Amino acid sequence: MLSVFADPAALSMPSLLAQAAFLASPYKPFLMILPFIPWAWLVSSKIDKDARYFHLNVGLWNTINLVAGAGALAAMIFVPIFWIGWPLGMLVLAAPILVYWQHRNQEVPENQRFSLTGEGIGARLDARRQAKAVRDAVIQFTGADKKTRDVPMKEDPLFAVHMQAEDIIGPALDGRAAAVEMAVGTSNATIAELVDGVRYKRSMPAESALPVVDYLKELAGLDVKDRRRHQTGTFKMTGPQGGTELVATTAGSSSGLLLRLDFDRGKRLNKPFDNLGLLPSQREALGSLAEAHDRHGVVLVGAPSGHGLTTTMYSLIARHDAYTSNIKTLEREIFVTLDGVDHMRWDPTNTEIDYATQLGAMLRRDPDVLMLDLVKDTAAANVIAEPALQGPLLYVPQRANSVTEQIRHWVKIVGDVKKACKCLRAVMNQRLVRTLCPNCRQAYQPTADQLKKLNLPSKVNQLYRPSGKIQIKNKIENCPVCGGKGYLGQTGIFEVLLVDDDVRSLLSGGDLKAALSLGRRNKMVYLQEAGLSKVAGGETTVDEVVRVTTPARAETTRKPSSASKPSADPAPAS
Repeated sequence: MLSVFADPAALSMPSLLAQAAFLASPYKPFLMILPFIPWAWLVSSKIDKDARYFHLNVGLWNTINLVAGAGALAAMIFVPIFWIGWPLGMLVLAAPILVYWQHRNQEVPENQRFSLTGEGIGARLDARRQAKAVRDAVIQFTGADKKTRDVPMKEDPLFAVHMQAEDIIGPALDGRAAAVEMAVGTSNATIAELVDGVRYKRSMPAESALPVVDYLKELAGLDVKDRRRHQTGTFKMTGPQGGTELVATTAGSSSGLLLRLDFDRGKRLNKPFDNLGLLPSQREALGSLAEAHDRHGVVLVGAPSGHGLTTTMYSLIARHDAYTSNIKTLEREIFVTLDGVDHMRWDPTNTEIDYATQLGAMLRRDPDVLMLDLVKDTAAANVIAEPALQGPLLYVPQRANSVTEQIRHWVKIVGDVKKACKCLRAVMNQRLVRTLCPNCRQAYQPTADQLKKLNLPSKVNQLYRPSGKIQIKNKIENCPVCGGKGYLGQTGIFEVLLVDDDVRSLLSGGDLKAALSLGRRNKMVYLQEAGLSKVAGGETTVDEVVRVTTPARAETTRKPSSASKPSADPAPAS
């Protein structure tokens, strides 16, 4: 303003008009309001909430910020030179925020402090990218080391591998699969979902499958580089279905690599004795072996691979009272740990002690009940047979298709027919059949000829077949209960030969046929008869009983679902 009085030319009309236009410029109010918008948002939505969260005297800091806002506005309005007042007001606005920042960082834990360093910004950006990756993924894994693994970020090559693993595991769990198998060959990989004992297959390129196998092996704590040795590990996952424990088993050969994932294996294998599927007469016949005075001898328990042998073995020993009986097991791999049972593991790689030696040491401790693993050598079989009916009750598993096959194999491995048969108390064989979905099964009336052919009583006036479909408002859709498969779960069918003194005498004399005939006269139920009784009860179908009781046939192709192509293979051992 002094320059105006010093220079008369400045008092000219054009000069005065130019200065008035500058003072009334419309962008000055806009510039004055502009910094107050982010300031008000920061103070009200961030600093206020942060101060409340950490109990930092909210009232005091709000007052300081309000005073600072008023002071900043005054500086912008009353300082004569706008380009001095405006930045001065900006400093007045920012000063309490900077002071709050310093004060807050002194009061809160180190991991909660604000930082504008490159490292802090990078960490926050990484956290945002991580959060976005987690939103895209639906499964989070916890490794064998009990540490939760972050979902890989999108730019990480492992992100695609993680999503591929989700595409394999997620649909399997949604489809009620008990396990998933990945068989990786030189150019192709087969993914098989095991649902109710049947494989539903699909394929993918080997180059896509191998990184997934390595990713899952690492999670299970296995040696990723070792593609030949048999390895087993456990890890967990959390997804839309909740928490699930996965047991990873892997092995390889010159033809390729196999990875099997079992879902909640311990829970699936731990089944009550009364729910196995034994007929009432069979449960009653085996019930006597649980009595303390009758708890002696050998029970041979047989089934083909994938037909519930392991489940039955654990159920048999679980029915004994572990708190009044001395129950032990000797296993190559412990699948289920039962309360009160002394589970012992035999290591096949330990050359210092063989199975027979460790078994003999256990028998000298006088157990009441002993569950064994598959017996593969004569020495172990003779240790088992030696106590005869004076020793404990021993459950011996066998991979066999019939009671006849079991007895013949047992005699062969013991090497002495009399010694092998002298210890026998019972021989049982089983299959697993799929049970019909109660929501969509279809009833039909069998003809008299059909009933006669199936040896079913004429009073059976209704049987059932699988459907997998239901009608909703004049529209046919897949059953939501069974997922369109027509079956829901499995049950066992059994044949049980009780070996009494007469049967034992015939077996010891080498007359197996007469022993089975005597067992038949003692109301022994054959495997197919047990299955047909469940057909008559509406639990399963004739085709299902035929499928599991006849010798293995060529694989049949079923209609593929949207995610997989099924085949009628039996499931692996369980």
